[in-house]
Amino acid sequence: MRDYTIVTDSTCDLSPEMIERYNLKIATLSVLLDGKVYKNYPDEREITNKELYAAMRSKKLPTTSAVNPEDFEKIFRPELEAGRDILYVGFSSAMSCTYNSGCTVAAELREEFPEAKILTVDSLAATFSLGLLAIMAAMKKEKGATIEETAKYVEENVPNMAHAFTVDDLFHIMRGGRVSRSTAFIGSILSIKPILRVGNNGLIESAGKARGTKKAFQFLLEQIRDNLTDPTLPFFVGHGDNEETANEFAEMLKRELGLTDVHVCCLGPVCGCHGGPGLVGAFYHGKTREPGVAANKDEERNIA
Repeated sequence: MRDYTIVTDSTCDLSPEMIERYNLKIATLSVLLDGKVYKNYPDEREITNKELYAAMRSKKLPTTSAVNPEDFEKIFRPELEAGRDILYVGFSSAMSCTYNSGCTVAAELREEFPEAKILTVDSLAATFSLGLLAIMAAMKKEKGATIEETAKYVEENVPNMAHAFTVDDLFHIMRGGRVSRSTAFIGSILSIKPILRVGNNGLIESAGKARGTKKAFQFLLEQIRDNLTDPTLPFFVGHGDNEETANEFAEMLKRELGLTDVHVCCLGPVCGCHGGPGLVGAFYHGKTREPGVAANKDEERNIA
């Protein structure tokens, strides 16, 4: 059996230590800030998380761009030349053209390396849920699975990559078209916090709203309690430069749910651009991506 390499991209937001531990290769997206392009390297060599969130707090509006084909080729080609196959697990195609760019390069290289296997999976996920899926792929590989077996396993688990989060500033969600300007203004005054998730379509969607952080966390806790599959799998509490609050949320989850492998981590610059400073949420393996969906999907659950 030929060896193979698992590739994902920098929106996985995994630390350099985790990337090394699971032997992952990372394609980097970019952030445009103050007229300068910064690659979103996991080791923060071009822009740090702190710098990105400080800029956003000072009302600057960074934008993001996908991995370009040349960068994918720089990762894929050396692996193929070394006789290794490739499994690419990519950022949600509904949020970025990164996955499609990777697929295009994969198709071109299949012609050049007909003996190689280059498989791609659209995670329909973002940030630490994408990271968890890549970790699960690496764990499957470590158990001796072939590239085809690992790719099938990843595809089967795409619907289980749960995202459950709330944000501090509704205006960043407004920029993404999730709420209107008037709703963002009123919500900020009344401390109304939206409960958000990434649905089965790979897009951010509303799951309800709560008045204040404590009630938002209580809602998230109950949702996770009903949806969690395996408390021993890695569980991520992500935040937008809001570590103290994220640690409090993590301790509550560990205490209430018996979690054994919790990682409190900051969202990187690309995902952070869209979540904004103050975001806190859980990213984990669930029974579904859309727990508690009402018969009428447009209905939101409100927590006073």
